[in-house]
Amino acid sequence: MISVSLLSAYEYCARKLFLEQVLKLVVPPRDVVVKGSIRHEIHDKISKVEEGFVKSIKKEMSYQELLERYKKVHSSILKQSIIKNKSKLAELKISLSNFFKETWPLVINESKDRALNLHSFIKKHKVYGEELWDKLSPKIETEYYVESEELELKGVIDRLDVYNNLVVREVVPYELKTGTPPQKGVWPSHKLQTGAYIMLLEKNKMFVREAFVKYLDINECRPVVMNPFLEKKVLETKNAVLELFKSKDIPVFCTNKNKCGCCPLRDVCYNEKFIKEKLSLLS
Repeated sequence: MISVSLLSAYEYCARKLFLEQVLKLVVPPRDVVVKGSIRHEIHDKISKVEEGFVKSIKKEMSYQELLERYKKVHSSILKQSIIKNKSKLAELKISLSNFFKETWPLVINESKDRALNLHSFIKKHKVYGEELWDKLSPKIETEYYVESEELELKGVIDRLDVYNNLVVREVVPYELKTGTPPQKGVWPSHKLQTGAYIMLLEKNKMFVREAFVKYLDINECRPVVMNPFLEKKVLETKNAVLELFKSKDIPVFCTNKNKCGCCPLRDVCYNEKFIKEKLSLLS
């Protein structure tokens, strides 16, 4: 069983994946990776306090009142996470104040999403406290683990909106991505990753209402539609990754020079002597 993230990595650059997973080359930490991991940690903590937050609501409140409450809780989580990870940020010369300024807008958007969801539900159903939490739909879960022996895949979905339904569990998965999005649609590796998660959820007897990649830097959700072509691509890529792990043949160079330009393994990737020496050790 392999991680869905490996499918995305293969789609992005099979050669880089080979260097990391087969030749076991250590990838130097990059600021974008460290920032991304801290942001995932923040979203996970936000999800963990959601039940207590919802149960604390004992009366009808305006959207703005709920938003201010959420902002207070979420800003505290952001500050705590920055303090916890200050050594990692310092190693990469990332200013704590700059990281806060970069991340705060993303946290605000999360606060707005949750405040709107909660306000709309309260306004419609007039329930509060424990009953509000029990009946709230959708519930927003983060870092949701899912696997399938049949698909030979496993992974952690960034965000899953879960709707109350007595017949079948209805869900909407979101992949949260930072960085520059394409002009339209989603990047191929993001589409592949989201497609794999749709398949995993369906194998676990959930009904996927729709699925999105959310590009955090522009606060925009872009849909990923499942179809036979995407399903075929997921299965083919999974098989290609499994074959890559068994192989001693390094994949060809990536043809996209933009990817090479920001790759931390670029120098060793083009060092043929070094690569040959590493490959000889596999024999």
